[in-house]
Amino acid sequence: MAISKGKRFEIFKRDGFTCQYCGRRPPDVVLEVDHIDPRCSGGTDQEINLITSCWDCNRGKGGKSLGQVRPRPDADLEYLKTQQELAEATRYIETSKTLSAARSRITEHLESVWCEVVTDRYSPTPKQWKTWLAYHDPERIERAIRLLGGRFHSGQFGSGKRAVDQAIRYVSGIMNNLARENGSIQ
Repeated sequence: MAISKGKRFEIFKRDGFTCQYCGRRPPDVVLEVDHIDPRCSGGTDQEINLITSCWDCNRGKGGKSLGQVRPRPDADLEYLKTQQELAEATRYIETSKTLSAARSRITEHLESVWCEVVTDRYSPTPKQWKTWLAYHDPERIERAIRLLGGRFHSGQFGSGKRAVDQAIRYVSGIMNNLARENGSIQ
């Protein structure tokens, strides 16, 4: 059974478009895919048994087996690269989960401060908390909420949901002012 063009290309790509016997490259040579263990000796078309060879080297080797073949360094390198990529992806996923859990805990804490200092009837939406946390550190948000508390309870914003909406805008302003004082916002 013939090796597909796609598989041939993958072998060439894996081997750096270089003859693995003599090191020559196109356009000086025509590349072929060679069987390390020849088909006539029971070799398979599995990628581990295939290697990039130039026309001359492939004809010189012919149907002979190379004997005990050790894994090629390039195959080991590809394996190590894949393992590193997998480790980095796994580390990213774990870190992302940890970050998400930390953000949830921070949001829960800030919501409890809001309920304690402002009101437990209405609170900022999850989108609002996310926006605040994107631009301000949790300490600044908590400080702004605590600064808002006295004004909110004095009735300065009115009452009900509308008062909370105004208080949310007001606390955003407090956070921006605190950031300007610290030089965080130009």
